[in-house]
Amino acid sequence: MQTSVAASIDENPQKRQLDQQCKVVLSHKSILARILKRTVSEVADMELDMIRASIEGNMRSGEVPVLETPERITGDNTEGVSVNESTIYYDIRFYIVIDDKDKLKILFDVEAQKDFYPGYKIVTRGIVYCARMISSQINQEFTLDNYDDVKKVYSIWICFNPPTYIGNAISRYSMKKEDLLPGIPDEKSAYDKLEVIQICLREDMDEKDDALIQMLNTLFSSRKSKEEIKRELSDKYGISMDNGYGREVDEMCNLSDMFEERGVTKVASNLIKMGKDNAFIMEATALSEEAIEQLRETLKVPVGQQ
Repeated sequence: MQTSVAASIDENPQKRQLDQQCKVVLSHKSILARILKRTVSEVADMELDMIRASIEGNMRSGEVPVLETPERITGDNTEGVSVNESTIYYDIRFYIVIDDKDKLKILFDVEAQKDFYPGYKIVTRGIVYCARMISSQINQEFTLDNYDDVKKVYSIWICFNPPTYIGNAISRYSMKKEDLLPGIPDEKSAYDKLEVIQICLREDMDEKDDALIQMLNTLFSSRKSKEEIKRELSDKYGISMDNGYGREVDEMCNLSDMFEERGVTKVASNLIKMGKDNAFIMEATALSEEAIEQLRETLKVPVGQQ
C-alpha cells in the first residue's frame, strides 16, 4: 500500500500535474520561509532572509525532483520506508540548520491537502509522518545508544476549503509535560521532538488580518488572475518573480483555469442533456450562448430535446 502521490495514481493525469505544480510553487524558499516564521517557534524571531539562508537539504517534491535553482530548495528524500511497513511519499521534505553554537537542526515535511476530511483526521496522519521522520533518523542522525541526538521534526499541512465553521485558521499540536506528582525537572529539549501544524485556507472568508493566510490565499487564489497573483506576491510580500518562479505560478494558474473551464463545460453538457434551455444554462454557468450552441452541436441535442 502506498499513500499520497502513489495512492492517487488512478486520478486524471492532468490533475496530478496540477497537484505537482502546486508543490513546486510551494517549494520555493521565499514561500517556505514565511510559513516557518509564522508557525515554527524556533525561527519566529529571525528575519525572513535568515530563515531562507537556514533552509538546506536535497529536497524532492513528491516523486519528481525539483529543479535546482538558487530560490528553490532541493531537499531530503521524499520516500519514507521502514522494514515491514508501507511506503509514504512526502510532498516536500527539507531541513533547516540554525547557525548558533549548538547548530540546531530541524527536519520538515510540508503537505498540500485538497480534502479537509479524507476519511480520517489530518492531524493524526501528521503524527504518523512525524513518527516516520523520527524513526528514519536511526543511524543517520542518532544511534540507539544516544537518543539525545534525535532531531525535532515538523509536519506542516496546508488544507484547502475547510468547512465554514473553521474558515481560515492555524493550529499547532505538540508534546507537553504534565506533572501528576511534581519532582521531575522540566527539560523541554528532551521531549519537544515533534509538532504538527495545520493551516486551513478559505479565500471566500475573513482572513483575520493574518499575513501568512493572506499570502497563501493569494498564491492559490481562484478569483484573481495570474497577473494579479504575481503582482501581489511581488509588491505586497516582496517575493521575486525571477529565477523562473513567475513562470511556475503561470503554469499552476493555467492548469487551474483548464480544470475550471472543463468543469463548467461538463456542467453545461449535463444541463443540455437534461433539456434545459440556453437562458437557464447561461445563468448557471456564465458561458456565452455561442459556446452553449457549439456544445449542443457537438452533443447533437437541439433546444428542447433530451
